Amino acid sequence: MQQPLTKVLLKIFARGFYKVNAGLLIFLFVVLISYCFFINTAGDVKLLPKGREVFYQFLMLITFVSQPLMTIVFFTVWFIYTIKSWYYIAGQLPVVHHQFLFYSSNSASRLKQFKSWFYTQFIISLPFVFYAVVAVILGTLFHHYLIVALIVIVTLALISISAMLYIRMVNTLISGKSDSWLARLSRHWKKPFFSLFIYYVFDQLKFTYLLSKLLSYTVIISVIFSFADVRNDSRVAGLAILGIVMAHSIIIYQQHKFQLVYLSTARNLPYSLGSLYLKYVLTYLVILLPETIWMFISFNPLMATVLLLLTLSIAMLFHTMLYRIGLAMNRYLPRIFIFFFAVSTVILFGWMWSLAPFCLFASFILFYFNYYRAELVL
Repeated sequence: MQQPLTKVLLKIFARGFYKVNAGLLIFLFVVLISYCFFINTAGDVKLLPKGREVFYQFLMLITFVSQPLMTIVFFTVWFIYTIKSWYYIAGQLPVVHHQFLFYSSNSASRLKQFKSWFYTQFIISLPFVFYAVVAVILGTLFHHYLIVALIVIVTLALISISAMLYIRMVNTLISGKSDSWLARLSRHWKKPFFSLFIYYVFDQLKFTYLLSKLLSYTVIISVIFSFADVRNDSRVAGLAILGIVMAHSIIIYQQHKFQLVYLSTARNLPYSLGSLYLKYVLTYLVILLPETIWMFISFNPLMATVLLLLTLSIAMLFHTMLYRIGLAMNRYLPRIFIFFFAVSTVILFGWMWSLAPFCLFASFILFYFNYYRAELVL
């Protein structure tokens, strides 16, 4: 039977963590499924042959428990996920209606606190724990005892260290929140309108940005290597560009949320719709700067310019789409995945060159007619 403290922690933190990050988790899962399905039906190149999905999952698990490098990669991703959970709980503890934990939970012994926080972190890490348990079973059956022992030790260590960190947070007096290093560094800098969200990303959304970049680079490497024999085909570059924008769709969603929550008064500023549209384009250009550099290194200047225009036009279409649906993630994700399959088909048929002007025109029309009514769509 769960302790009362455990029930409270699960309700506040575990459930809250999944609620806040459900969009990102579902997005990552659906991107993997969509990408595998797309590669499977795209033509001659097949990443997952039909009917072999279970076999490849089994092969992946065997590789995980037999190859130390794969084990290290798995736990690196898990460590990043764990740090994200640390940031979430550290941000939730000072919230006014959670501050009762600073005196109610401290009445329990440290051992009881540890058990409750351990179980809470176990539930938060359940997607990785499940994969680790299956890997341990397979590793034991195939006699890879050393890596099995490593998996068990690292799993217990990650969860235990998290529990001890939370106990230290709860048993520390609340202090005033100090400015971040970025806020202190840029205190006297001029901040143009387009740069406000960029500062917000590097101040509050660092891990979301990092995960988007990791997924973006994974998409680039996967597409280039999957189509290595035809890598000079413009359609391959188009597919990579589509994957890059898909990887940043959560950042685009956060931009719209930032605009509605913190910049709602910006609609009263004396900016024309055309200049505002260009400011948002400039914002995404800065956010996508690493991918832009990759384009100009990998392709000739004309091709790279076209690909950059395509990237920004699709990003702006995702951005302006949110003016119609608001912050409804359950409506946003299905639309971008439908768009993913539609645009993939257009690219495969060789019509990529018409996509950039079409997306720019469609996004500007959506922006022009919906910018001033976006606050009503919630």
